[in-house]
Amino acid sequence: AGELVLSRNQLLQGVNSSNVKATELSSQRIDMITSELQEAIMRTRMQPIANILNKFTRVVRDLSHQLGKSIDLEIEGKDVELDKTILESINDPLTHLVRNAVDHGIETPMEREQMGKKGTGKIVLKAFHDAGQVNLVISDDGRGLYPAKIASSAIEKGLISESRVAEMSDKQKIELIFLPGFSTAKEVTDVSGRGVGMDVVVTNIEALGGIIELDSTPGQGTDIQIKLPLTLAIIPSQITSVGNERYAVPQVNLNELLRIPASQIKEKIEKVGDADVVRLRGELLPLLNLADMLGIQRTYVHPETGEEHEDRRTRLADRRSKVHMPGEVSDSEDQTEPETKREKSDRRYRASSAINIAVVSAGAFKYGLVVDQLHDSEEIVVKPVGRHLKKCTAYAGATIMGDGKVALILDISNLAQMAELSAVAEASQNAVRAAEEEEAARADKVALLTFKNNDKEHFAAALSIVERIERIKTSDIEQIGGRKVVQYRGGSLPLYELSQVVNVEQLQEREQQEVIVFKVKDRELGLMVTPPVDAQEVVLNIDSSTLKQPAISGSMIINNHTTLLVDIFELVKTLNPEWFEAEAKAAASMAEDGGKIILFAEDSAFFRNQVKQFMVEDGFKVIEAEDGLIAWELLKERVEEIDLVVTDLEMPNMDGFEFTRRIKSDPRYSHLGVIALTSLASEAHIEKGRSVGIDEYEIKLDRERLMAVIRQYMNL
Repeated sequence: AGELVLSRNQLLQGVNSSNVKATELSSQRIDMITSELQEAIMRTRMQPIANILNKFTRVVRDLSHQLGKSIDLEIEGKDVELDKTILESINDPLTHLVRNAVDHGIETPMEREQMGKKGTGKIVLKAFHDAGQVNLVISDDGRGLYPAKIASSAIEKGLISESRVAEMSDKQKIELIFLPGFSTAKEVTDVSGRGVGMDVVVTNIEALGGIIELDSTPGQGTDIQIKLPLTLAIIPSQITSVGNERYAVPQVNLNELLRIPASQIKEKIEKVGDADVVRLRGELLPLLNLADMLGIQRTYVHPETGEEHEDRRTRLADRRSKVHMPGEVSDSEDQTEPETKREKSDRRYRASSAINIAVVSAGAFKYGLVVDQLHDSEEIVVKPVGRHLKKCTAYAGATIMGDGKVALILDISNLAQMAELSAVAEASQNAVRAAEEEEAARADKVALLTFKNNDKEHFAAALSIVERIERIKTSDIEQIGGRKVVQYRGGSLPLYELSQVVNVEQLQEREQQEVIVFKVKDRELGLMVTPPVDAQEVVLNIDSSTLKQPAISGSMIINNHTTLLVDIFELVKTLNPEWFEAEAKAAASMAEDGGKIILFAEDSAFFRNQVKQFMVEDGFKVIEAEDGLIAWELLKERVEEIDLVVTDLEMPNMDGFEFTRRIKSDPRYSHLGVIALTSLASEAHIEKGRSVGIDEYEIKLDRERLMAVIRQYMNL
């Protein structure tokens, strides 16, 4: 305080004598002393959280004896410090949550043992610092929360309608326990069932500027996390502005700042129903325009004249960039007005047309707040708003800025509730989920057998052509005529290793050898490999060029390892060309006679090239199509030439089921056989295929079986 007085005297002297240098120096000195003073006073206000956590040992012990339960309580992070005001205010909410965990959460010893748990339950109270906040977690390993039970209880009490519950996710149903008057207790006791519940806890925590999150797994337990500011007096905030007004966004709620250039607005901002959303790293984020929420007249400043004009654009995406075509009218303008050509000087080309977004979160809920300008971040002193403004729920308080003007502090949670953004977020999540499910459905999943050649070389082969996996003694392997064989099931099984054809290291000598038995040309052969050998179902995303070599059709990433896909058919053909002489002659003869023509529809370039190669090598001619719609157009044009249709099932524009249905329901094409290619044929798929007229189902990578069926349908 003495230093502060000295600096004040220097400042007054500098101001009176108009000495700018002295004024600057004393201002810096006052700034430093004020910060030190603030820190010192803050330290005196801070108290360890142990002051309130320690009492819960006795609360849990007494309550567990009263209810006939056995409970261990663990307390972590007792040395975490909090502002005295906050500490006093969270005492009651914490007590309520701990009593709930003991009463509702932890089961009786008998119930726990019946569920296969230890008879003694466990409650953990944990406090820790994270991102400038204090986090409190109350965890139990009890019965958890059942969404359906909570929803039905809320409906019975008339707190919510059945129609609304039907649209809710499990997480939203669990959060119904925060409604006023909610209780699932069967009888009223001094512990529970009084109807004064979690809503009081939420109200108290939100009044402190904190948030509460709930996570529960039925039968396993519940985690309740509370995030609280360190102090209520001074908070770091991001200053934003809309029109001529400034608003403070607490940094506790701020995730990141986003600026969308004018040229990208049309691409980045999408519509879900009537709401604007922005795609941020694959996630759809609801947008809230602060000017519209607060009823502020939107304006823009002309970049040349500096005059302020009314902004007539009604939608966020209603901007123009340099790709705007002359003569096109703005979406927000009356389309009945005569067309007006946009000039190069139009403000819609300028940087000022960019959109500034503060990405904020309230609990688990995240959205984008659209503002005119983003300014500096500042530490602000929170002042409560007057009683006449208490009903303005958009504001959490006010602060006085450096220029003496008032800036209101935004309540991020209440803004979201006012705009009913939860419905928009749910719709956005559903849209993303639907897109992901559609993409997953279209993705080619295949069953592969993965194995190693040595410790660092990973391989995979189609599981459909694997007969079995054997383990043999290396001493049982015989070398005859330069080839390895082993006596197997009354005969000789030829043994090969990848290094005979593929550019890889030779197998290391081991006492026992893993052998994968394949069947090609009705003959069994064994491929010696290094374990582990594992069957996996993976989405086929193959790079067919980088690591391609004889008997290797491409590479892909499986379990974080670059894995080479082995073409067993090509491997055998390279090692035993004599097995294929008869087929080669038949294929050459067919090609001389003009050949049979197959229409082949497949959207995956890898499978299209792979299967086409099978057909061409066997003497067939192939007309290829990238999806069902292209195949349908080709069929209409060239039906006289085509002898057979082979189609994938999952394709964009028109899938294999619809393509087959059209073929079989039209007399001009119904004579054609249709073979469906699939990576994994489920019973539901096969049943659906039969109903539309698919004649045969074949696995894509099973070359021998596929070609045998094709020759059968061609009567060859």
